[in-house]
Amino acid sequence: MPRNPRFVPPHSLQHVTDVVAQNRFLLTPSPELNERFLGVLGKAQEAYDMTICAAVVLSSHYHLLLRPRDTKHLADFMCFFKTNLAKEIGRRLQDWTSHFFDKRYHTTTVSDEEAAQIGVLRYVLSHGVKEFLVDSVRQWPGVHCAASLMDSSPMVGRWYDRSAENAARQCAGDREIDKEDFVSQQCVALSPLPCWQHLPEATWRHFVAEMVDDIDHQGAVERKIQGKRSLGVAKVMAQDPHRRPDQVPKSSQPLFHTASRETFDAMAEIWSSVIQAYRKASALLRSGKGSACFPEGTFPPSLPFVPFANPTVGVLGVLGARGQPA
Repeated sequence: MPRNPRFVPPHSLQHVTDVVAQNRFLLTPSPELNERFLGVLGKAQEAYDMTICAAVVLSSHYHLLLRPRDTKHLADFMCFFKTNLAKEIGRRLQDWTSHFFDKRYHTTTVSDEEAAQIGVLRYVLSHGVKEFLVDSVRQWPGVHCAASLMDSSPMVGRWYDRSAENAARQCAGDREIDKEDFVSQQCVALSPLPCWQHLPEATWRHFVAEMVDDIDHQGAVERKIQGKRSLGVAKVMAQDPHRRPDQVPKSSQPLFHTASRETFDAMAEIWSSVIQAYRKASALLRSGKGSACFPEGTFPPSLPFVPFANPTVGVLGVLGARGQPA
């Protein structure tokens, strides 16, 4: 069964997740790891002008809420981000010599519905509490966007310009150079959810604060029901980054994040039409019997990306008269 084509509706909200190789704890929180992660994320945002709505990092995986312009924009951003994350954290910080990530990142399109977008944000923010790692969202010692979303606290990291550092080393000869000369601060700028863009800043930040308080409350209720205690910040940070968990819970990734069955069915129809059009074009390309017209917003095999003619449409407005993205 061939892999489905990559397809991202223009300017849609994307829930991006990625898991470290073998589910190891190579992203275990520490001040240096947090700074390097934010440095890479901030540099990627600056280089590719990516809209970021949320970012949370657990010990073995991370979650991002992004709004890319199209599929290629997301692919270029994630290539830069993952490559530099593997170098800075995997190789240099954690002394991990194998692949940092085993698989391609997974992205799920979130519908334009307010309930769907708020639900996904709540899910992302609840990490750390829902796994019984800490009692409160604010206690998580790793990268977490809650504080920045609530009160605009800066998310600042350190970016290491390795190209400039290596060039300086080659020119220096026997002279010592200070790697700190090639470090710069990088800020990660967070944007509100698309459904909140029309609201005053104070209003949507208040909504986030209420959401975080409710997550903490529900976490306390769940711990009491199950008779459990949180692992605690000290034990979270004391984990061996190279440790591989004995059991990894398996869960299937949803096709889309929606708030209603009608919206899910409409998005499924769009996705089905994209796949059918892509495979039809691929068959024509392989046969050489006709011109292959690939759907807009996809990567044809060994051919340039096909951009959207109208990149400003919403998630449910990407079908043209022929059932292809338009």
